[in-house]
Amino acid sequence: MNEKPLEYQIYVSQVFSIILAILLSLGVSLHYNLVTNKNSLDMNIKNAGIFISRMPGVADMLKKEQPSESFNQHMDMLIEELDYIDVVTICNIDSIRFYHNNKALIGKSFVGGDETPILNGSSPYITNGKGTLGSQRRAFFPITDEQGKILGFVMVSVLTANISQSTRNILIVFFLLALALLSIGYIVSQILYNRLKRILLGYRPEEFRKIHIERKEVLDALEEGIFAINAKGELSLINESAKKLLDLDTMPEHGTILTDLYPETKLPHVLQTGIPEYNISLMINGKHIISNRIPIIENGKTTGAVSIFRNKTEYTRLAEELTGARYMVETLRVLNHEFKNKLHVILGFIEMGHPEKVTDFIINTSMSSTLAISEVTKQIQVSSIAALLIGKIIRAGELGINLTIKPDSSCTESELHLPVDLYITILGNLIENAIEELNDQNTSIKEINVGINIWQSGSILSVDDTGRGIPVDMQDKIFERGFSTKGEGRGSGMFLINKLVYQHHGTIEMESEENTGTSFTITFAEEEYHV
Repeated sequence: MNEKPLEYQIYVSQVFSIILAILLSLGVSLHYNLVTNKNSLDMNIKNAGIFISRMPGVADMLKKEQPSESFNQHMDMLIEELDYIDVVTICNIDSIRFYHNNKALIGKSFVGGDETPILNGSSPYITNGKGTLGSQRRAFFPITDEQGKILGFVMVSVLTANISQSTRNILIVFFLLALALLSIGYIVSQILYNRLKRILLGYRPEEFRKIHIERKEVLDALEEGIFAINAKGELSLINESAKKLLDLDTMPEHGTILTDLYPETKLPHVLQTGIPEYNISLMINGKHIISNRIPIIENGKTTGAVSIFRNKTEYTRLAEELTGARYMVETLRVLNHEFKNKLHVILGFIEMGHPEKVTDFIINTSMSSTLAISEVTKQIQVSSIAALLIGKIIRAGELGINLTIKPDSSCTESELHLPVDLYITILGNLIENAIEELNDQNTSIKEINVGINIWQSGSILSVDDTGRGIPVDMQDKIFERGFSTKGEGRGSGMFLINKLVYQHHGTIEMESEENTGTSFTITFAEEEYHV
């Protein structure tokens, strides 16, 4: 089941809370009000009954057993003032009405039967009875002479219909009050939601949560370390790269004081000054770091600061590999080394007194080098790639390794559809790995075969060697960062190749057999096919 939006949950929870509060508070208030109203009504009819039963003319009228016109007029005036009373009747001991505010009922017998206890000497009481005018709330009081003899009774009542109407009026008031409170609750909920939306920059809470998760994933995927602090110097953001560069065992919690984790940091200084600092060189746990420190400005006020940094050594290495500078330098080094070796051979022939061999050596060497360079430049017409291959051929030759270019290889500047640095990085790493592998073994056959086929709609690069092969249990790990069979501090070359191939939508195929060799084939289709 899908989770409901946060604003829906806010509305529901607040409306539920308001309804619950209304039901509890109004329920208690309504019960109290109804009970109070009933008690007040009983008290009113009780007081009226006591007052009327003790009026001087009441007992005289019953003694004479004849209704008094003047007394009736006086009673009518009294009842008009007591507007909360509906019925007043005075009866003799035989329950004959001597007074009733409905004159047509005077002289008739009392209806209801609930007067018997009062005529039998009971204390005053209140009942729910039914009389000539319908259901009533009745209060009965005895009328006695000076000796305490019961002469009759007074009944004061309120019609039940009027009581019900009063109750309905109370319920209507409470219902209207409940609607008003619900409306206020809805308006308050809307105000809170709009304020929350403004705080979240116009996004719905679910959208903001999704964006936060996505941005966290992006930040954690960056090689640059990033951490930020708020105005109090508390950590508000840190990604995985920063955690690794700071050598932290676990991801610190938000709100952690940055100086407790990294006492040497200068980020609080940027927070205080509000002045950014760029390309700052520093050391963190023995690592050479390049850092940018930037204040976070909100409404003209510095509310935090962020530091972005990365390992300078790694940055420089990657830059060199991506530009091909490392391989150009390596080519020059190899040529220089080869030139010195040949000078030493010539010097040896001279010292031995064989000048004729010097001439043959120079001619043969020149022809061999010229032939190798000619073959490479004929097939590979991109100068930086050709320079890389020539340097690798000479370096491999020094180590007794035969490095050749496949006869069908072809590469021209006009057919390049990917950056030349990409080819240099991939070929340079694969060939160097093959050279190192063959140089570590004592076999008579040490061969590397390189294939380069580049055309406008795609590229195929292949490097085959006759090395020891990659063990089966290691083949799935060779593209992991830091994994290497050559010791610590290695394992970035294959990781970089895999990363570049993935970024440019290529594929890597590897075939390796122990004690036979390894073959890598990398294929790129034209970029438009991957859009």
